[in-house]
Amino acid sequence: MGALHLVSTQDHNASVRQSLRELLLIEVATLNTEGLRRALKKLSEVQAWVDSFHVHLTRRLQEISAVSQAVLPEQVLASASGITRSDARRELKRVEILNEFPQLETALQSGSVSSAHIDVVARNMSTLSSEERSHLSEQSEWLANVATHSTPDNFSRALKQAVLRLSSHNELERLEQQRRKTWLRHWVDRDSGMVCMHGEFDPESGLSVVGKLQQVVDRLFHERTPSTCPEGEARVQHLNALGLVALVHQSSEANGHVSPHHRAEISVVIDYRTLVEGVHPNTLMHTGTDVNIPISTIRRMACEAKIIPVVLSSAGAVLDLGRSSRLASRQQRQALEAMHPTCAIPQCQVPVGQCQPHHLTFWNSGGPTDLNNLIPLCATHHRCVHEGGWKLSLNTETRKVAVRQPGSNTLPP
Repeated sequence: MGALHLVSTQDHNASVRQSLRELLLIEVATLNTEGLRRALKKLSEVQAWVDSFHVHLTRRLQEISAVSQAVLPEQVLASASGITRSDARRELKRVEILNEFPQLETALQSGSVSSAHIDVVARNMSTLSSEERSHLSEQSEWLANVATHSTPDNFSRALKQAVLRLSSHNELERLEQQRRKTWLRHWVDRDSGMVCMHGEFDPESGLSVVGKLQQVVDRLFHERTPSTCPEGEARVQHLNALGLVALVHQSSEANGHVSPHHRAEISVVIDYRTLVEGVHPNTLMHTGTDVNIPISTIRRMACEAKIIPVVLSSAGAVLDLGRSSRLASRQQRQALEAMHPTCAIPQCQVPVGQCQPHHLTFWNSGGPTDLNNLIPLCATHHRCVHEGGWKLSLNTETRKVAVRQPGSNTLPP
């Protein structure tokens, strides 16, 4: 059986090489519809091979990370492949799914299914209990057969029906399980600068949110739509976004005025000269996130905001904010935001607003909660320090961090 599989793999690799050679010789401008169809078919075969090989590389990366805590598969995938961390997590999830469904991996290797089919399984598996996952894993051969003969959309519908049939919970138990898995994520798209949100809600909460959102949209835009509203399909999505913003502001209102206790707390670090005069060569301005706010908007916010003056040394270190006993105080967090726009690890671009203060000398080892002993670290690099054996040192004048990984030399600060 092993020899037969080897021959089959060799034949498939030979077919992929032939398809790639033919694709390299194609003059796209001369192709008719049938020629384009054949070229796309060959391209999909090559792409399936690439996806399958990527799975092998990712799996090997996971094997190495299991031995060395300092190796972070998500980070290596993102940096080496030039992809986002969410894309890297998707690659890791594909390996996890194929480990559970070996027949799907065989189909992927042969080009019978695409990575989109694997992602369909990943999305559906995330909602299942361990018992339900086990039941579905037992149907790996059936799953691969359906995927081979279906588009990803049709496969998704078939898989959802199978998940419903496999459910071992009654309706109330399933609803409770869905409540535990309700989530919402927000981030800033680095290309557009727009704030993005993505989440899943249990049916009861979801219907409540959607219902209230629809009420707000109908009330605000029933007779007249705003001038910013586009035409076509994007119109509804635009109105929903405006309705969500209005719903958030509406929840903050009390008797016709906004209560200060319900205002969102937003930290904007900006130097005084920029606030008063505008951008200059030494402007300092950030929000602790990837969100960029115009200076005119910051000035408007400053009219009603609580402004906290921070005195900095010539090297940018905070001088006059206090200390805390164990956890960093709000003032110390604000000081860290003033000194570090991102995670303190060199080259890490995770915004400081998504980081946590870290004691360079651990608290349990007698390290004080002092600004000279605190730096902001993202979740990934926090794990590198505590579980991966990374050693950090801080230049308190420049606030630059040097990193020494196990078995390597210290990086220059």
